[in-house]
Amino acid sequence: MTYANYAATSPELSPAVAKELREYVGGTHLNAARNFEGLEAGATALRARRAVAELFGAADPLRVIFTSGATASLNMAIHGLVRRGDHVLATGVEHNATARPLEGLRKSGAIELEWLRCDREGVLEAQTVRKAIKKNTRLLVMSHASNVLGTMLPAAECFLVAREHGVWTVLDAAQTGGVVPIAMGDCCDVLAFTGHKGLGGLAGSGGFALGKEAAAEMRPWMRGGTGSASDSLEGPSFLPDKFEPGTQNTIGALSLAASVEEILREGVEKIRERECALTARFIAGLRTMKKIALCGTGEAERSVALVSVVVRGCDAGEASRRLFEEHGIVTRSGLHCSPLAHKTAGTYPGGTVRFSFGRGTTEGDVDAALEGLAAL
Repeated sequence: MTYANYAATSPELSPAVAKELREYVGGTHLNAARNFEGLEAGATALRARRAVAELFGAADPLRVIFTSGATASLNMAIHGLVRRGDHVLATGVEHNATARPLEGLRKSGAIELEWLRCDREGVLEAQTVRKAIKKNTRLLVMSHASNVLGTMLPAAECFLVAREHGVWTVLDAAQTGGVVPIAMGDCCDVLAFTGHKGLGGLAGSGGFALGKEAAAEMRPWMRGGTGSASDSLEGPSFLPDKFEPGTQNTIGALSLAASVEEILREGVEKIRERECALTARFIAGLRTMKKIALCGTGEAERSVALVSVVVRGCDAGEASRRLFEEHGIVTRSGLHCSPLAHKTAGTYPGGTVRFSFGRGTTEGDVDAALEGLAAL
C-alpha cells in the first residue's frame, strides 16, 4: 500500500512515541490536579506544553492550551475573541473548522463576516487584508496552508497589517504544524494546531498557543471543574486552567510531548526540505500527464506536501477508488471539508483527488503514485 493521505492524518506513530504510550497504558494514569498521584499527569502536560511552545516560538508554556484538536481550538478562539457587532475577516480557502463557526455567528446576527478573495491558486495578497479592514474589524482568521490546494498563505504579512489596525489574529496551523517553521511571536495572537497530522501524535490531541494580550482578552468558551480555585463559581482566570476545564487527555498530551520532542531533535527545517523535494518530484511527474489538471501554485516551495488534481473525464471519487483498488494508493477525494477552497479553485462541486505526503513517504511512494495516475 502507498499511503498518500497525510493531510488527513499521519498513519503511524514513531517507535519512540509508541514505546512511551505503551508504558503509560501499562501503568497508572490519573487525573491531573485531583490527587497527589495525579501530579505525574500534570508533569506530563507541562512537558508537552514546553515542547509545543519551543516548536512554535510561544513565549510561555503555560499559554499552550490543550484541546481535542484544531476544530475545538478554532471554535474556542473565535467565540472567545469576537463580540457582538464585530466585523470578522477570513480567507476564501478556509476549512469548515473555521468557516462553520463564523457562518453560525453571522447567521445569528452576532457579527459581520467577510471572505477575503484568493485567486484560483489559493494565493492571497496582504493588500487585500488592508483594503478589507473597517472601523469595527476585530478578528482575522486564516489558514496557514490550504488543505485543498496546498498553497501557503502569507500569514506573517497579513497579520502585520491586521496588527497595525488593532485586529486580533488567529492562525490555523493544522497543515503546517511540525512541517513548516513557525515563529509565533512574529506571527499571530492565537495559533491552533492538531496532534495527528504533522506533529505525529494521537488523534484527539491538539490545542492552541496564546499571546500574552490575547490570553487576557479571550473569554472561556467552556467552563467546568479544573481542580483549582474551586471556591469560585466563575472559574480560574489564570492559565492554563482558564481554558482547560474537565478531565485532561493525558495520553494525548504524552503523545505530543514525545512526538514534538522528536521533531525538535530532527529540526523542522530539515523536515520541510525533505517534504519540498518529494512534492517537487511529484509535481514534475504530473506535468508529463496531459489528462491531469494540477491545482494550486504548482510550486513546491510555495506549498506544503499536498497536491490536488483533477483527472479529466473521471469523477474524483471514482479515480480515488480505482487508485486504491487497482494500485493500492490511499488518497482522499471530494471537497475535503473545505467547499470555500474548491469554489475558489473552480473545482466545486466535483472536488479533486488529493495526494499528501509525510514522514513515512519515500521517493518510491511518490513514483508509485505517479505510476497509478498514469495508468488511470
